[in-house]
Parts: sequence; structure tokens; C-alpha cells
Amino acid sequence: MRKKHRLWDVSLDESTETEQPSSRLDVEDQGLNPEQFYAQKERQRILSEAMNELAPGMRKAIELRELDERSTEETARIMGISVGAVKARVFHGRRKLRERLKPYVGLAWTSGRGASRTIGNTKHFLQDQVACNACG
Repeated sequence: MRKKHRLWDVSLDESTETEQPSSRLDVEDQGLNPEQFYAQKERQRILSEAMNELAPGMRKAIELRELDERSTEETARIMGISVGAVKARVFHGRRKLRERLKPYVGLAWTSGRGASRTIGNTKHFLQDQVACNACG
């Protein structure tokens, strides 16, 4: 019984002569290329620096509300403040983040919320726009 249940080892690097080319495993690398990886790390660093420049109350409200995706009511309960205070802190924090990040995103925010254009039912964003829910 032990022989029947033995696991078979298959080498991905070696192929046998009888093996047909279509039966080989072609595993595509799904990771980021070095340039994309660096750009992602750089965006994270810039956003982290901008977040650290906010007042602690604003930063905590944005972290809970936007980054942790909690409701306004839950954020208010966690912070021990009113719902209105959470909304105000998030609003003012977003505005400060938008001003701080404007040099990095360029034209994406200069024309307001309509920075993306709609073609048919498909929304196309500018290439230099940084994806950040906290920034509005």
C-alpha cells in the first residue's frame, strides 16, 4: 500500500524525449518587473511621508476610514469622537494630502474630480494618477 501512495516527483526543468512540447508547463511570471516594483515602492514612500505630516487625529481618522475601510460610525466609536468630527478630520486630511501630493500627480487633480474622462461606459484614468482612496 505504501508503494501505491508514493508521490511522484516531476522536474519542471527537464523534459523527456517522448514528451511533446505542448505538454510542458509554461509558468508565466506574475510578479512586477523591477521598474514597476520600484515605482510602487516610491509611491508608498511618498504617501507614507505625506500621511506622517498630518496631525495625529487626521491621520488616525484617514487610516481607519479610508485605508482600513471602516464606516464613519465605526471610526467615530473607535476614536471616541462624534461622526461629524470624523467627517471633518477626513475632509481636511484629504485636502492636506491632495495639496502635499499635487507635485507627484500633476494634472490628475488640477481639473478637480473630472480628471478622469469617460468614453462610452468605460472610465479611463490619466497614466500619472496615483491610486489613493484617502486623497479623494
